[in-house]
Amino acid sequence: MSPGEPNTASIESSSALITETTVNKARWSDFIELTKPRLSLMSIITALLGYFAADPAKNLPVFFGLTIGTTLTAAGAAVLNQWMERGPDKKMERTCNRPLPRGVIQPTTALALGLIYSIAGIAVLFFWTHPVTAWLGLATVLIYIVIYTPLKRVTPLSTEIGALPGAIPPLMGWIAAEGSVSTLGWVLFGILLTWQMPHFMAISWMYRKDYERGGFRMLVLANNGATKISYSAILYTILLIAITLTPVALSLTGPVYSAGATLLSAFIAWRAWQFFKACDMDQPARNLFIASIIHLPLLFAVLVVDRWMF
Repeated sequence: MSPGEPNTASIESSSALITETTVNKARWSDFIELTKPRLSLMSIITALLGYFAADPAKNLPVFFGLTIGTTLTAAGAAVLNQWMERGPDKKMERTCNRPLPRGVIQPTTALALGLIYSIAGIAVLFFWTHPVTAWLGLATVLIYIVIYTPLKRVTPLSTEIGALPGAIPPLMGWIAAEGSVSTLGWVLFGILLTWQMPHFMAISWMYRKDYERGGFRMLVLANNGATKISYSAILYTILLIAITLTPVALSLTGPVYSAGATLLSAFIAWRAWQFFKACDMDQPARNLFIASIIHLPLLFAVLVVDRWMF
């Protein structure tokens, strides 16, 4: 080797040492963050609310199977999503500190964990709840990973497609409880499907610059994007309210749900209208985002209380 040539063996040894050191820096919190705990928690909560809204017989194995299976399945989908988006995540301010962009967890480790979590979760759902619940869990993972995640860089319609796996968990819980889905179960699916749209339109405005840096094709980044997402938010909110009040119109629920659904619908409509009418959309977007976070769990909670009382 001539004096001017780099020491290849030394460089390889240094790279191996850096990789090993980086991996050793991973903490439990990094592995938890890899599962997108807040997003996964939403899937778990809505699955359990779907289960309780069906007014199930007291069956602890099914309850624990649904809880554990949904937890693992949601975690697996989240890990696989971060594995697929580790490149764009490096470019975005809100995601650049995730474990994969920081290099504290290696991609192969994340891929293995995502597959293990997903397969284990679906197996638990199959053997401890209901086969259809397990198939829905599999559909959730596949739509989220195989369809939604790649389409985010292709078309703004990925948002509507991505709402599908987010709306499936209540159906999983309902089927685990009843073995089939009644009209009210489909209403829960419709509520969660439409709720995600104003919720995400607010998020897309708040993080529009990040999405542009990451190379994602979002409606907010299209021509007249602000107008388009404001119209989308108000139209989907109207649809959300219509679906929310359907059980009241069909006399499927009692007075607790009727009162709660009416008040919460007025609340989310007010915030969506403010977002729609705003010239400066920054604060209205945050208000709509917070309102959506308050709206959904309270709506499902009053439904469960209503079903158990009447």
